[in-house]
Amino acid sequence: MLDYFRIRGNAPLRKSERSHNVRVLAWAPGVVQDFAMCLAARHRQYKGVSFIALAALCFLPAFRTNAANEAKPVQPAALTNWLIALNTFRQAGADLGDGKPAQAKADLTTASTNLAAPYADTARQLNAKLGAALTLEARSPRQSKALVQLCAQLHSYDAALRLQSASVPAAELGDEPTYAWRLFETGDTKAALAEYKRRVVDEMVETYQQHYRAQIQLVEQHAANLTNVAFSLRLVREHYLRGFEEKPDSLAAVAELYRVLPYARDAREAVAVHQAIIKSLTELRDDAGRDAWEDELARDFKSDAEACAGVFVERGLRAYEAKDYPQALTLLRKVCSDYAETGAYGDAQYTVGLILHKQGKFAESVEEYAKIFSSSVNDQLIDPEKSDDYKNYRHRAALRICECYESRNDFAQALTYAEMARDRYPYLSYCKNCLRDVREALEKRIQDLRAAVTNPPAAKKAN
Repeated sequence: MLDYFRIRGNAPLRKSERSHNVRVLAWAPGVVQDFAMCLAARHRQYKGVSFIALAALCFLPAFRTNAANEAKPVQPAALTNWLIALNTFRQAGADLGDGKPAQAKADLTTASTNLAAPYADTARQLNAKLGAALTLEARSPRQSKALVQLCAQLHSYDAALRLQSASVPAAELGDEPTYAWRLFETGDTKAALAEYKRRVVDEMVETYQQHYRAQIQLVEQHAANLTNVAFSLRLVREHYLRGFEEKPDSLAAVAELYRVLPYARDAREAVAVHQAIIKSLTELRDDAGRDAWEDELARDFKSDAEACAGVFVERGLRAYEAKDYPQALTLLRKVCSDYAETGAYGDAQYTVGLILHKQGKFAESVEEYAKIFSSSVNDQLIDPEKSDDYKNYRHRAALRICECYESRNDFAQALTYAEMARDRYPYLSYCKNCLRDVREALEKRIQDLRAAVTNPPAAKKAN
């Protein structure tokens, strides 16, 4: 069957989709169009299922009419740009495996123009690698290895294994670090298990032994957990994104998450999958896809304050990084006002103060920083995706207020907040060196401020 249906075809319909009698039409019009594009890219290999696409296209006008009457808005194509890219790449890899490098090159050349960003750039990079591989001596070990690696990068693991088996003696297949991975991706769980078990025995490094044992558990449990969201999240975390055998594969991660999403048993699981998809699309730099999934998350799970706050704070922080301060303030203030009791409040409120600080609006900045002191923020919160240490919201706010007063030559007030950062809101860290460095720097700062209070330096022009 088409890879499109490998991802979604056996999934149960969502509640909003159950009113449709034709399964393939249970997706939004944009997704049906995606399917048609996938078929167009792959018709050479899957002629036998072309009737499915014809049925979809025949019913599409009626489907659009019905969809227009539904409460749920039409899904943007950006939700599945990654899927069009994935199927295109797989087809190019299949062509290589079938000994059709010219066709593979044509596939990638077309993709470098037709695919949405950032996948068009990826297609260009893969096409360049293919061109370089084809300049090597035909069927030489170097060329064979390059083509095997390229097929794997194209997510065409069947082709990679075929080429690898044809160019490497059977006894040496296991020498390739990603051999077990490729076996698992092609569905050969028996061979994948045997290979991972062999590696546990042969591996000398404990870290890798633990990794291979984890892969054995995933392979053994995979068949029985195809509809288990928690298992898929673990598979994504410990297999696709771990980065031990292959580089972290965010595209494969999105495919697995998208496949399992319809099986979510409740809103909590659905939100977790949406958030994981957004994270992987962010890693892929698929900004349009990330934004589309964020829109869906905020729209479909309005009652989940933490999820909605997470969307708005991330967008606000991205606007801040892009120095779009008006947009950042709008988004972050929405979090501060509408989601004050969520975990996103601390980052939002602190960054509002920081933006005003950078703009030289010191009085307003102090007012915003000060709101953190009486709030319910958790200074010991850890975000493992972004930081390896505690948030320290109050400590950082006190230091920023100190900076604001120092910028206005009010050294007495600056000293008050520096001492507050040291005594009332001490810096927290499980890194002993970090803790020592911060405390030493703060103590020096306090001493300098005391000296400035006693003997004020020549007045600087305050902003």
